[in-house]
Amino acid sequence: MKIKLNWLKEKNACTEGIEWFQEKYSEQLEGVEYQSVLDDLSKENKDGWAEWLMLKAGSTNDVLEIEGDLILEHSIFFAGFIKVTGKIVTKYCIKAGEGIKAGEGIKAGW
Repeated sequence: MKIKLNWLKEKNACTEGIEWFQEKYSEQLEGVEYQSVLDDLSKENKDGWAEWLMLKAGSTNDVLEIEGDLILEHSIFFAGFIKVTGKIVTKYCIKAGEGIKAGEGIKAGW
């Protein structure tokens, strides 16, 4: 799924969010992949916007599979299912549209 400026406006995104999207993706007139937008929002600590986007766009059937650990300094937002054989550690929050499975546990928001 591609996120487009008109779609954000139709869903009543906040003015600041629309401006961020226009500035960030001004060259991508055909839209931006949903997960790419979530990744960028996470990296910029815009957790509220990422949660809003997931609420409006919904979940996907995508699977993020990682052998070993997933350790990040920012939040994790994934539209599908997260499957990690090791542990998941994030300084902030983690949210997946279709669920999370971690072989050695999850630690978020320490």
